[in-house]
This record gives sequence, C-alpha cells and structure tokens, in this order.
Amino acid sequence: MKNIIRNLLFVILLIGTLCVNAQKSELAGDNQLALQYYRNGEYEKAVEIYRKLYYETKTETYFTYYLKCLTELKDYKEAEKLIKLHLKANSFDLRNYVELGYIYQLEGDESKAKSTYLSAIKKIESNQHQAISLANAFINKGLYEYAEQTYFDAKKQINNSYGFHIELAWLYYYQRNYDKMISQYLDLLEVNEQYIQSVQNNLQSAVYNDIDGSLKQKLNDALLARVQDKPEVTVFSELLIWLYIQDSDFKSAFIQARALDLRLGEDGKRIIALARIASDNDDYSTAIKAYEYVIEKGRNVEYFYAARNEMLEVMFKRIDLGLDAKREDFVRMEQSYINALTELGTNSETADMIKNLAHIQAFYLGKTAEAIFLLEDVVTMPRIDARSQALFELELADIYLAAGNIWDATFTYARVEEKNKNNPVGAEAKYRKAKLAYYIGNYEWSMAQLDVLKGSTSKLIANDAARLSLFIYDNTGWGDSLETAMGMYSRADLLYYQSQDSLAIATLDSITTQFADHALADDAWYLKGQIYKDNNRFDKAEEAYLKVVNDFEYEVLADKSLYALAYIFENETGNKEKALEYYKKLLLNYQGSVYTVEARNRFRKLRGDDNIN
Repeated sequence: MKNIIRNLLFVILLIGTLCVNAQKSELAGDNQLALQYYRNGEYEKAVEIYRKLYYETKTETYFTYYLKCLTELKDYKEAEKLIKLHLKANSFDLRNYVELGYIYQLEGDESKAKSTYLSAIKKIESNQHQAISLANAFINKGLYEYAEQTYFDAKKQINNSYGFHIELAWLYYYQRNYDKMISQYLDLLEVNEQYIQSVQNNLQSAVYNDIDGSLKQKLNDALLARVQDKPEVTVFSELLIWLYIQDSDFKSAFIQARALDLRLGEDGKRIIALARIASDNDDYSTAIKAYEYVIEKGRNVEYFYAARNEMLEVMFKRIDLGLDAKREDFVRMEQSYINALTELGTNSETADMIKNLAHIQAFYLGKTAEAIFLLEDVVTMPRIDARSQALFELELADIYLAAGNIWDATFTYARVEEKNKNNPVGAEAKYRKAKLAYYIGNYEWSMAQLDVLKGSTSKLIANDAARLSLFIYDNTGWGDSLETAMGMYSRADLLYYQSQDSLAIATLDSITTQFADHALADDAWYLKGQIYKDNNRFDKAEEAYLKVVNDFEYEVLADKSLYALAYIFENETGNKEKALEYYKKLLLNYQGSVYTVEARNRFRKLRGDDNIN
C-alpha cells in the first residue's frame, strides 16, 4: 500500500513538473517572439503578446516592454491604466510615478504631470537607495530638475547623513553644468577626503570627454579659490597638484607641492615623487628644481641621498641628449659627480656615478686618461653583478677607442662578448667590435660580424647591424676611387667619435672636394652638419644640411637633414619661422618619411593649431 501511495505521489509530482516546464517553455517562446516584433518596430504585434505575458506573470520586465509598446502606439489611456494597476502592487517603487507623470506629459497635461512628479518626490522615505532609484528614473526621461530636487529632498529626509554629492555631480555632468559638478566633488572631499581617488577618476573621465575644453580651466579656478579660502583643507592642494600633472604642467605642480610640503612639514617624499614624474615626462628643469628642494632640507632627511643621486642622473641625461651642450655644463656636471663621490666614496653602490663621470670626462671634456683610470678601477670592484660589470667594461672599451687605444678596445669588446654569448650585452659587444673594424677600414671582417648580428634577438641591435652592413656594402668593392672615399669617410667617422672634430671636418672636406659625385658625398655633408651642430656652429650646420637637401633631394638623408634643420631652429636658435619652414617642407616633400609624425606634431605645436596646409 505504501509503495502504491509513494508511486502515485511521484507521478503527480512528475506531471506537475512537466506542466511547469511546459509553461516556462511557452513563456520563453512568447517572450522571444514579442522581443523580435519589438526590435523590428512591429509594436501592434508585440503589444498583444506582452499584454498576455504581463497579466500572466505581473513581472517588472514584461510591464516595462508592455508600457513601451503602448507608448510607441500612443495608446496613453491604456498606458495610464496599466501603470495605475502596477502601482497597486508596487507602491514602494516610486519610478512608476515617473512613468505615470510622463504619460500625462505626452498627453499634453503638464500640470498633472508636474503634480505626479512632485507627489513621487514627497513619498521618499529615509531610504538612500529609493531616492537614487527615483532620481535615475527622472534622469532617464531627461527630467533633470526633478532629479535634482529628489536628491535635495532626500538629503533632508535622512538628516544630511548622506549628501548625494557624487550623484549630483553626475547629474550636473549630464547637463554640462561643470561649475555645479565641480562644486559637488569639492564639497564631498571637504567632508571626506578619502574619496579623492574616486573624484580623480570621475574628473579624469569628464576632462577627457570635454568637447570644448572648458572644464579643465573651470576646475583649476575652483581649486585655486578653495585653496585660498580653506588652506587647512589640504586635499584641495593635492587635487590641484594632480590636475597640473594630468596637464603635464609640472612647474605649477611643483609650486603647489612645495607649498604643501612646507605647510605640513613633510620630509620631501611628495616632492621627490613629483620630480620622478617630471623626469619621466622629459621636464628635466622642473625635476632638477624639485630634487634641489629636497637636497636643501639636509642630509638628515630620508630622501636626501636619493634626491641627489637622481638629480645627477637627470643632469647627465640632459647632457647626453644635447640639451646642455656648453663646456661649462660639462665642467659643472663633472664637479657635481666628483663632490658626490668624495662624500660617498668609490664603491659598488656608487659605481654608476663613476661610470657617468668617466663618460663626461672622456666624451665631453677630452679627459680620456682620467676616465680610463676611473673605470679600470670599477670593473674590478667586488659585489658588482655580472651584467653591470659587463656594461662598465663596454663603457671602458668605448673610452679606449676614443683615446685611440684600438687594441685595448678590441680586446675588451671581445672579452665582454665571450662572457655574454647568450644575452643582449654580448650582442652589443659584438656590434661595437664590428663597428670598430669599420672605423679602421677592415670592412670585410666587419660585414661578416654584422651579418651574424642581423639575426639578433634584440631588434635594435639587428636593425643597427643591418644598416651598417648595407652602408659598407653599398660603398665598397666597386673600384679604387670608391674604396678610397670609403676609407676617408670611416676615418672621419672615427675622428668624430674621438672628438677630433677639426680633423674630421678636414677629412670630410677632402671627400666633398675630391669625390663630389660619389654616393658618399651626401653622407659626408650630413656628417659635417652633425659635427657643426654639436659645436654650436649653427650657420655652418645649416649650410651643410642644405647642401644635402638641395643637391641630393632624392637620397635617403634629405628628409633627415630637413628634420635636423627644423630642430636646430626650433630648439637651438629659437627661430620659429625657419623651423616652421623646414618642418613644412619635410611634410610636403617627404610624406613617407619616418620623421613625418614627429615633424607634424612639432609643426602643429609651433603654429599653435591643429591644421597642416
């Protein structure tokens, strides 16, 4: 008997489950069909199915689509009845009042619509989420003034325990009312500065999408006013610093950061962080000022040594990039390193300083003997890792070459290559050894080494090797005169490397005089331009570069010479008109040049607009 009852219950349960599943399957099919009609704009067909689905389930989704169909069909009376019916079961959901008011508005009854909207706002209880939901319903209908009133009334209802600052800020952003948006964000930070990251993220997005570019200036003005009115609220200064950094205005950021550092009696942590950002963005002047500020705090400050070491790196970078190119710059840099090493001593921790000092002495001050003495001591220091030691040895080999010690340079390059066969440092050593062979006229051996390097895992080394190999191939093996010209050119190239600029120029003069029709003539003129530029003889540099542009306009160095000319007049002589002239000529005559993108950017910046004619 028990088994019969159990089996009967199982059958009943099974039948019930099958019926439910069948009903669900039918609803899903109807929903899919209705949605297809709706998307195709066939609202008459869709409305019938959604009416059936809604009255069978009374779910929010079917209510929404049923109402949308009625609205599209302008059946406002039926829509009104539907919303009122839905309201009886969902009176807490105030969004339904917005839907009802909107129907009245579509019918042209503005008074009834307004009354319904205000009624919804009055029904707000002490519930933050209910208020946000209602405000969002207003926003979706473009009823921003009612959304604003919702937030303000809700704020009173919950006794100002939540200010709706972020929600109001977004509302004002939709309206492009940037002044009010900014005010809400700043009010929020005044209440709780822990929101600064959220505020920064939201403002960054707003600034990025700002069409007319007015937001950034409004934010700057508002922050400056707050900083002046309430200097004790430091979060405004922090946000102002952030804004300047976003705008790459590191000078203004430093002014604000320094003021904040002084006010709070900080140890320079904020300033050194800014210095690093400025340096990474090539604003070396501001970076140096920031480092100097930290150094002036004295040795007892935690960041003193980091600031001094990093400042030296920035100063070295300026020289290496040619931004500081006068002898007094080199002498000042040398003395700065000597002072630092005198205090800190020569050890593994200061090895990079020693390397940079040796580079300055050898390649900018002609003190190769002193530089070699320094580096020969460094490469034998204990506690230096293998990679760093290899890099120091490469620098030493370079200085041997600059000093004319060809054998010592070759031997040192070979030693580094042997110790680093399977890494990029070894490939770099091999490339420099091959280039040395080119300098001294051993072209066949040089090309053999370069051809191996074309398959290097380092793309930079592979490209350099391919270029030099092609240059040697194009200018050797075609007769005595060409061989002689190539020998003179590679010798001039070595003299230039060794900073024997007068001899290099004299050698290049021989090429341009004796071999004016050879393929190397444009290379000789271009190298002369480089040497004159390095020696700040810009009139002679212009003459040499123009010779390439005018006489060899179809050769590969013509566009490069134009770019070099434009750069000189933009950055060295400050002749904006000539810089524009050469950038424009490059853009018009060499549209496929690798310098086109950079030339266009610099042209636009100089001209002050985004149009290139």
